[in-house]
Amino acid sequence: MSTRVLLNSLLISLLLVASGVARADDLTGYWSGTWTKAGDPLAVTVAFARSGERYTGAFDSDALQVAEIPFSDVRMTRAKVRFVLAGDETTTIFDGTLAGDELAGTFVEGQVSGTFQLTRTAAPAPTAKRDVKFSNGDVTLAGDMILPAGPGRHPAVIFLHGSGAEGRWASRYLATKFAQQGFVALVYDKRGVGQSTGDWRQSSFEDLANDAVAGVRFLQLQPEVDPTSIGVYGHSQGGTIAPMVAAGEPTLGFVIASAASGLDPAEVEIYSVENSIGVPELTDAERADAQRFVREIVEVGYHGRDRADLDAMAKEFGDRAWYFTPPPPGDPYWTLSRKVAAFRPLDQWRQVRAPVLLLFGSHDERVPPVRSADAIVGALKSVGNANATLKMFANADHAFRLVPQTPPDGWAKRVPDYAGTLVNWARAQE
Repeated sequence: MSTRVLLNSLLISLLLVASGVARADDLTGYWSGTWTKAGDPLAVTVAFARSGERYTGAFDSDALQVAEIPFSDVRMTRAKVRFVLAGDETTTIFDGTLAGDELAGTFVEGQVSGTFQLTRTAAPAPTAKRDVKFSNGDVTLAGDMILPAGPGRHPAVIFLHGSGAEGRWASRYLATKFAQQGFVALVYDKRGVGQSTGDWRQSSFEDLANDAVAGVRFLQLQPEVDPTSIGVYGHSQGGTIAPMVAAGEPTLGFVIASAASGLDPAEVEIYSVENSIGVPELTDAERADAQRFVREIVEVGYHGRDRADLDAMAKEFGDRAWYFTPPPPGDPYWTLSRKVAAFRPLDQWRQVRAPVLLLFGSHDERVPPVRSADAIVGALKSVGNANATLKMFANADHAFRLVPQTPPDGWAKRVPDYAGTLVNWARAQE
């Protein structure tokens, strides 16, 4: 190659880099497009990065209300690309071909297959994020503060956890939506999860609520936060204990509780377990046996009954289609059940003076939606708090997925106006 040709080649390369044009074999960057299964397209944004020889990636989807969900594995061999999404129940394997600014191929999710088409897109507006830690007694909670653009002090919102081992990632999508609208958002790992110490499996509702109170007080000290305008958001278990946070920190500016229980914990557990094993669809005879079995589990777990009768039922019903093996002795289920058995949610709601937004799905299979909503609104009104807004999403389940899912093997999409409902209502409380 002549010197002139070499110089021309280098010049062209520099011009391409300067103009933002990616190399044809470069996977890194942002991509937008669709994943389609069962004829149901899902709009997604995908980001890939590279460090040395290793790729990483993650995806966002407004329709699923998720953000920064990581791929467990990303590989590229020449123009062939494979990335893997490992979920709690399913694993999806994507295989595609990179051709300049296009990445397309197929994916397999169990017995279901689909196609995907992605096109390079501009990077989204950056959102600042800061790793933070705060303490509740001897427990250290680790998380992220997601910051809005612009100087000055901003309203803030802290996100509570649902049941189980939930990390900061679970609320990332909603936190980002709040940050884009001018809120500081605090998400953190539940105690015993991620980088947080302690053990949620040995903790009471009061322990978890006090973790959030510590988070509120941490936010009050941050220079980016207006300490007079801090609210909480909680879903499911988080929504149920949200009034405890408001009782522990009465200066809260607002409370958002979605799929929150307003009923006796044992009663809600019966409702949830019966729905999980399909009791409403059973024949009369089968339904009676299944209900007896579920109630015995709850009696043992919530009221401390000896499990001899439960063990006898396990032998009696072991071959039924609806049957499941109860947790063994020593399982955290029994400890947690006893810890929450005495919880009375309405006593907590009667202490709330802040504005409240309640959200339910009309087809909630875990919490009785209408009865819970009526009970909570009634408790608030009984103490003179008439500033309660109720939003019941039609055809939505506990996770605000649309039901029935159409088509059946398609994507479990969420109600489209959920995030906007939260942010717009919170804005109106300032």
